[in-house]
Amino acid sequence: MSAREELVSQVLSTAQMLGLTGITPMILSDGGNLIIHLAPHEIVARLAIVTSEDDAERTYHMLDRELQVARHLHANDVPVVLPFRVAGPHKVGDKWATFWRYVPPAQLESLEPRHAYELVNKLSLAMKSFPGVIPLLGVWNRVQQAAIRLKKNPDSRIQTLLEIFWRVNEQIRLIQPEALIPAHGDAHARNLLRGPEGWLWMDFEDVSIMPIYWDMASFIGNLVLFGGIQDPTYQYIWNHIDKCEDQKAFQLALTARILMSTLSNLDLAHTGHGDLGFATRQLELAKHILHQIDMSMLNCGGADGRGL
Repeated sequence: MSAREELVSQVLSTAQMLGLTGITPMILSDGGNLIIHLAPHEIVARLAIVTSEDDAERTYHMLDRELQVARHLHANDVPVVLPFRVAGPHKVGDKWATFWRYVPPAQLESLEPRHAYELVNKLSLAMKSFPGVIPLLGVWNRVQQAAIRLKKNPDSRIQTLLEIFWRVNEQIRLIQPEALIPAHGDAHARNLLRGPEGWLWMDFEDVSIMPIYWDMASFIGNLVLFGGIQDPTYQYIWNHIDKCEDQKAFQLALTARILMSTLSNLDLAHTGHGDLGFATRQLELAKHILHQIDMSMLNCGGADGRGL
């Protein structure tokens, strides 16, 4: 039996203890998390592979908080994928797993910029009232660890991004506490699920106290990286930010989010847990788009002379 088959077997044993029998496992994703549809039940098991290996205790608390956040958002009318009634976290071998409602795929129209803006804005507003403990700059601290691991990488493009990262890192850590807010942490479009009832937010394991506009920046980070600042959703959001001070905050969050996505994906890929082709494509585009973002602030006196 392979290591992956052993993990699936352990998940099925836990599911049976929860009263789920006659399961035909269907693997939906196999990366940092092993995600299994426990057919024919409308339940999905999410097994934290990478984080459990790194720090099992921290993973338990992260997954427990993720369940709390999902329930809080649902109570505040934010569309989310709901936890199973006995969601966990459950110990599965030496790892932790949570159980969620299965959402069958549905055909939905692509998100228009206005709808995307409203979905992210509603999410961000509801996150502000979450009563639980949230790690300060939690998701950013993890990308800092990725940056440290990438220091020895000989690729000059990675080293250029790391130089930018450390300058942005200094800016973020100088932000006053009142300008930091609870955020989803990783609110990109792939964490919106197309379901029969519409678009549903999922994957709340990166919830963190972050700079304002972090969730907006997370949603459009890869849209801008691959499509430029001409992207319609970016333009829609930008046109709804009037004050120069807010524009600077938004562009800082966007710069940081693109750095986070690119460096994190490179780190995962180089450690065997990610898509190297996708991460390399991000790397090829990052320097140019960060320069565009920097230059877009000239009228606001905000370009910081990074000279990208």
